[in-house]
Amino acid sequence: MDITFLRPHYLTALVVLVPLVLGLWYLGFQRRRSGRALFGEEKLVGRYTKPLRLAGEIGLAALWVLAVTLMVGAAAGPISKSLPTNVKAGSLQVVGVVDVSKSMSAEEYRPFMPNKGGYAPDLVPGPYGNRLDYVKLILKDQVMPAIIGNQLGIVTYSGNGFEQIPLTDDWTSAKWVMDNWIRVGNAPGGGSDYAEGLTMALAMLDRDKVAGREQVIVLFSDGGFTGDEKVLSDAIAKIREKGVRFIIVGVGSTSPQPIPEYNKEGQLTGYFKEEDKVSLSGREEANLNKLVAMSGAEYLPLDPGNGGTLKISWAASLGGSKAETKEDPIYQWPLGLALIILTGLFIRGALPRQDLVR
Repeated sequence: MDITFLRPHYLTALVVLVPLVLGLWYLGFQRRRSGRALFGEEKLVGRYTKPLRLAGEIGLAALWVLAVTLMVGAAAGPISKSLPTNVKAGSLQVVGVVDVSKSMSAEEYRPFMPNKGGYAPDLVPGPYGNRLDYVKLILKDQVMPAIIGNQLGIVTYSGNGFEQIPLTDDWTSAKWVMDNWIRVGNAPGGGSDYAEGLTMALAMLDRDKVAGREQVIVLFSDGGFTGDEKVLSDAIAKIREKGVRFIIVGVGSTSPQPIPEYNKEGQLTGYFKEEDKVSLSGREEANLNKLVAMSGAEYLPLDPGNGGTLKISWAASLGGSKAETKEDPIYQWPLGLALIILTGLFIRGALPRQDLVR
């Protein structure tokens, strides 16, 4: 949390007030000492009262200084700045490029999914918590809330790219399409070619470009790539040329996982096989790291081994200069503490000084 002040020049008053408070306190201390001297012989007075020593009074001086410092700090208008939580409306166009190839059916994320139909994630019948499910959950629960009032589009890809959701700021219709149409295998062609997905995303951004809006592509992929290196190089070159921000989210575990298969009743019937062997799929870090090196993109591994969490502020990463930082006034905390200290000091002064008697 970053703390700043609306009126930082008020803090310069401490240069005067702190010495003034200490001076007044010391003046009072000296007058009390003089009063004891006039009251009687020090040795005799000391037999029936606690001795008045400077060291014993320093704590009170510190409390007075602290109270004044807190009051001045409150008057300076302290505010806390958290990480950006949203992007200025009408400033951004984002296209999510989502892998829907067969490997996205691996279910590493089932433990991190919400309950469904009254069932805990591990008891939900049928396919649930696969890589694609979790990508859609992140889009709906994290990305969309961060860019309210801006445009989001979705391209799905397997062998070819497909414009699944045109750029829109209508979250209701976008979520409906995600829930009902974005599924594993629901893109043309076979294999897994994110070069085609990126090319389609660039075409969307070119076609629907709005002057003054920043553009971002977010690729969600487990790293599988069956495409043409030349097409990929051309797509990356265009991303750089057009100044489109590029974020890559690596989906899945680096440990290869089987791909479950279910019948119509939602019962597990086995695992996907190729050439009579169970096919295993893991996040292909080599391909993703190569893509990062080519593009200079921000890379975020969505590793189920880390609880399926992303260390990212989507508003900051997507919004760039358009991200809005939330500011909360916190003057009430130093002011309240100062009042508590002052109240205690005043009560202490008003009570009978029984502590003076041995």
